[in-house]
Amino acid sequence: MSRLDMVRVAGLVAVVLAVVVAVTWQFVEPAPPKKVVIATGSASGMYHAVALQYAEHFAAAGIELVVRETAGSLENYSLLSDPDSGVDVAIVQGGTAPADKERRRGLVALASLYLEPVWVFYRGEPGLGRLDQLTGKRIAVGAEGSGVRPLALELLKAGGALGEKSGTTLVDMGGDKAVVALREGSVDAALFVVGPTAHFLSELLATPGVRLMSFEQAQSYARRFRYLSPVTLHPGSLDLARNLPERDVRLVAPAAVLVARKDVHPAVVALLTEAAVQSHRGGDLLSEPGTFPNDTLTELPVNEQARYYLTHGPDFLRRVLPFWLAALINRFVVLLIPLFMVLLPLLRLTPPVYRWSIRSRIYRWYARLRVIDERLRGVPDPEQVRKDLQLLEQLDHEIGGVKVPLSYMDEFYDLRLHVDYIRNRLEERLSAAGTPLAPVDLKHG
Repeated sequence: MSRLDMVRVAGLVAVVLAVVVAVTWQFVEPAPPKKVVIATGSASGMYHAVALQYAEHFAAAGIELVVRETAGSLENYSLLSDPDSGVDVAIVQGGTAPADKERRRGLVALASLYLEPVWVFYRGEPGLGRLDQLTGKRIAVGAEGSGVRPLALELLKAGGALGEKSGTTLVDMGGDKAVVALREGSVDAALFVVGPTAHFLSELLATPGVRLMSFEQAQSYARRFRYLSPVTLHPGSLDLARNLPERDVRLVAPAAVLVARKDVHPAVVALLTEAAVQSHRGGDLLSEPGTFPNDTLTELPVNEQARYYLTHGPDFLRRVLPFWLAALINRFVVLLIPLFMVLLPLLRLTPPVYRWSIRSRIYRWYARLRVIDERLRGVPDPEQVRKDLQLLEQLDHEIGGVKVPLSYMDEFYDLRLHVDYIRNRLEERLSAAGTPLAPVDLKHG
């Protein structure tokens, strides 16, 4: 193939590839953000502590995870729903997802992290096992903005402790304030939603006159509210030395859930899921190792990438490559696959294009030869014959300067034989006319 042919074929391939790149580039994901913001809860709470563990995992991957303190799950959902809040992901309590479908539509769950039982402490004699037995009492149901309050109201209503004539007084108080109020007797009962490692649980169990309710209807609550799980706290679980609790206690527990905006970057999803697995796969007092994180006990649809990771683990690239390199390759897979799919057929088309290039040139030479042959069929004057000889010599010189592959030598030599044939006929026509042959000047002919 001549240099000109190579340039033509390469140019065609380059144009096609450029078009493919321009189209597929629209679908290439942007680079992962350098900073991600996670909303948690109070600085003394479990969510905040968990998020700080995640931040260490993010730092190792070169991304800053900013941990934002909030009032709790309800505020976290509000921040996620606000595009100007800057919050990308949050840890929330199960059972607190907004009822508004529009607000839920832009959110996805990444994983359930661990169980947080509903602890119902009350003052009085032991034996309470149902929430309706708290009717007419003063009950601390959590502070405004926390996830405890909506869950407490839902359970108390379902259990029959609330109603127009119940006389039950709800106190918007939670955390340490509710603990103090229960000890002092300013409230009769308090609901908490915390993990079994919370510092005040053993203290309340050891407080004279304060009891922990065992849910007689734990299984029924879990069936009615799918984000709840029935769990059993065995004797000594919270304090072996003091044997707290002193008996089996049945509880219901929502899960702490990792929730994100639907448009969160896929690389961030992968990193969050990795962090969750590393932090929670060891199990705790309420779950066996490997139980959490999982894709159940969520009120929102689960992100498919997170679900795949929880089921199958990290993909091949993440197992063998650093985070930044795996993320880079994943970004450009959408570009490389179409390029490969287009480049392969182009490479297969190169030989036919090459053959077409050679044959088209041979056909053009034959077309010029045919013009001279058609003039010979008439009665051209000697001057025209000399001009045709010059054209023929130019054609022969042009043909001789072209490199032709061996596979086309038969057509090439046929052409040269036909050139010699026409030349002989032209020379015979000049000899018959008695005109001497003139030397051919290829430069000026």
